[in-house]
Amino acid sequence: MRGGERLTSETAFEEIQRHYQQRDLAAREWRGNGGKVVGYFCDAVPEEMILAAGLFAIRLSGDPHGKTDVARQNVIPRFTNREDFVHSILNMLLTGEYDFLDYLVIPHTRDSIHRLYQLIAMMKDSDPSLNLPELFFLDSVHTTFFSGGLYNRDRMLELKESLEEWSGKEITSEALSRAINITNENKALLKRVASLRAAEPPCISGVEALQIISSSMFMLKEEHNKLLRGFLDGADKFPVRNGIRLFVSGSPLDSLQLFEIIESCGATIVADDNCWGNRYSNVPIDTSLDPFEAIADRYHNRSPCSRMYPMSRRLEHCLQNIMEAKAQGVVFNVFRHDAAEIWEIPDKTKALEEKRIPSVYFRNQPYLITEPEPLKTSIGELIETIQRSQ
Repeated sequence: MRGGERLTSETAFEEIQRHYQQRDLAAREWRGNGGKVVGYFCDAVPEEMILAAGLFAIRLSGDPHGKTDVARQNVIPRFTNREDFVHSILNMLLTGEYDFLDYLVIPHTRDSIHRLYQLIAMMKDSDPSLNLPELFFLDSVHTTFFSGGLYNRDRMLELKESLEEWSGKEITSEALSRAINITNENKALLKRVASLRAAEPPCISGVEALQIISSSMFMLKEEHNKLLRGFLDGADKFPVRNGIRLFVSGSPLDSLQLFEIIESCGATIVADDNCWGNRYSNVPIDTSLDPFEAIADRYHNRSPCSRMYPMSRRLEHCLQNIMEAKAQGVVFNVFRHDAAEIWEIPDKTKALEEKRIPSVYFRNQPYLITEPEPLKTSIGELIETIQRSQ
């Protein structure tokens, strides 16, 4: 908070919005005070280890309104078939918008992010003058089998060793426990936000929820927890929302565009299946286990994303969340080139039809939505379908 201002729900949310809009604010301040910053992709990287090392963790996001020309000039043909948000992040790395990063952890998730590690590593080797962070590749297998868990645990151990080297100090069990308590509190507070969003009637919009959740990835967790507590203190006075209850699933959403369009049609997004949304806080870390083992277990068995096998687990997870949120309809949104999401949509649609829950599928969507009217028309038709069935 600025200037000793008293924390209310309104001022807490204003501060949350400020960090959502100025995503490098806290990281630049940290680095300006002599700290080191670790960037990471996806929600598959254990923030707890980064925090326990005394480093600042920030998740990288793109800018749908930004340029991608430098990125596209520097990629070779086999790297060009990637989602536009990945091109956007690469462009920001190459043009200095992420010049405050000391290190970058790239996990083995979707292919476009996986390949980004190879591309950036080649760029660093070929042109040392580029101001690119030191890299670490966090490999993993995409199953929940026991053997996969053992492999992934060893990769987490390698990450821990690199973080210790970067920070110059050992990551102790006590430091890991402190970090786990902080992030578990954050997840618990975000689940309270999710419950208010899915209440009957809802009293938090999807647009508000996306800013609240995502901002936690750009700030110190302790500071975000303070803001969440202040925001939730006034929950009993939040105005209720009317309209059709919708669920959104699909490609990573690091901007508000789609949610704003959907809710401008009179609906409320009561829940989502997205790595920038509810999925981020679904699974806490088990504090009864050894801290390192607990972190490895949580990230191996966290809420499944589209890269995970078997697909049946993804389907069950998505349907359970839809039913628990009492969603009346579902919006699937998939970016162009996002093969990771496309392959599971048919089974999801079929399962929804069996439960008589209507859906709409936005396929091959651009990262920057310049023509919202077709989407609004489809959302309007979905809402009319739901209303006729009531």
